[in-house]
Amino acid sequence: MPTWLKVSLGCGIAALILLCTCVGGTVYLQQKIKRDPQAFKQQIKGFVQAKIQDDWTFLRRSVEQIRTDEGAKAFYAANPKLIGQYPSESLFLEAVRSWRPDLQAVPEAIPDLESHDLQHAQGIRGGWLSYRFPNGKHVRIAWDGEKSAGDPKSRQLTEFTVR
Repeated sequence: MPTWLKVSLGCGIAALILLCTCVGGTVYLQQKIKRDPQAFKQQIKGFVQAKIQDDWTFLRRSVEQIRTDEGAKAFYAANPKLIGQYPSESLFLEAVRSWRPDLQAVPEAIPDLESHDLQHAQGIRGGWLSYRFPNGKHVRIAWDGEKSAGDPKSRQLTEFTVR
């Protein structure tokens, strides 16, 4: 049998296996959703919440830290890429001081994902998290690069804003 035919057959078999796997997975998910849509919805919510837990904890700690000038200075020093948004520590402190009256406690528990109080995106080159306080103000953090789960120091913040 010629080599080109062997390669073609091998590629065809691999494509067929991939197709069957995709179809099988789709059928499985459809049946699971049909059987108990609420349980499936809760399972997905739990998965998403677990994925963003580190980001939520980081946001909570960040808001708490900037409540004082000393904490805000330490926060700025620990996040050197904020220089793109705030070219100096004094500009960051000026912004933080203007936000403080609007800052409220960030709850320990992640808000219900259907409440729209929380928005999150994570990609290969970074991500962001935004939370709406009960007073309607939003706090947003954004980072670049990959982050390691469980390692808050792996975040390289590029944005910290309260609006």
